[in-house]
Amino acid sequence: MRITQGIVHRNFLRNLERITDNINHEFQQISSGKRIIRASDDPVSVQSALKFKDRLNRIEEYERNIDNAISWLNMVESAFNAMEDILNRLEEIAVSMGSDNVNASARKIAAQEVSRIKEHALMIANTKFKGRYIFSGFKTDTPPFTDSDNNYHGDNGIMQVEVDDGLKISYNFTGDIFTDQVNIFQLMDDLKDALNNNDSSQIRALLDDIHQAYERVNIAHAELGAKVKTLENMKQDLSSRKVSFNEFISKREDLDLAEAIPKLYIYQSGYQAILHSFSKITSINLFDIIG
Repeated sequence: MRITQGIVHRNFLRNLERITDNINHEFQQISSGKRIIRASDDPVSVQSALKFKDRLNRIEEYERNIDNAISWLNMVESAFNAMEDILNRLEEIAVSMGSDNVNASARKIAAQEVSRIKEHALMIANTKFKGRYIFSGFKTDTPPFTDSDNNYHGDNGIMQVEVDDGLKISYNFTGDIFTDQVNIFQLMDDLKDALNNNDSSQIRALLDDIHQAYERVNIAHAELGAKVKTLENMKQDLSSRKVSFNEFISKREDLDLAEAIPKLYIYQSGYQAILHSFSKITSINLFDIIG
């Protein structure tokens, strides 16, 4: 079979193109640090990695949900702390002013303090987080309490956040915590009236309501702590899963430089060998053959 210069040239170009593609591919892998540049490099690993990336995206969304819920609960906790301080102060006032040895003038001064305390309590109960009232249930654009009455103006909506596939956790507390069993704001009005009326027996009688109101807030406070702990545990679990998923993806996508660099050298040597061989073949002329 006669081998023409045309055949030799075409074979050279074909081999040169193939090894050039291999070199370029290795360069892309090394520069990116990724083993898979095109889906055709390893279709099975690509599909597997895509599934785990989708899971990672969901985990990151759950982490954001948890962070927002914890931030919300931190605001609620600050409000509970402040309300407990207020109820402790009301108890101090009721105990000291309930003594028969206190005069009417002192009780009127205490009544003015109770009035200021109520203003502070209303401000706490109307706390906002990112422009939303935290104690209004679903009615987050409605103030749960006003200074015109002592009623709760929110609803009983329980807000939930998805923290895992199919798993939701509630994270809000509604303002009826401050009005169920004992209406804290009405209690303050009653204490103020008893102080202004110089009624020591009524002042002492209100101590039970103060204790009951404190217990109600304190129980909710403990429940809040449990919710935060659950959310933190969930976030820790998600973080562990994220590490595992990233390791899984890395094993399928990331390049082994110890293997890739020698392979690049081999391709480059092959490239030089092809050029050298072609140069020698094309340098042989007709006179070299017949002479």
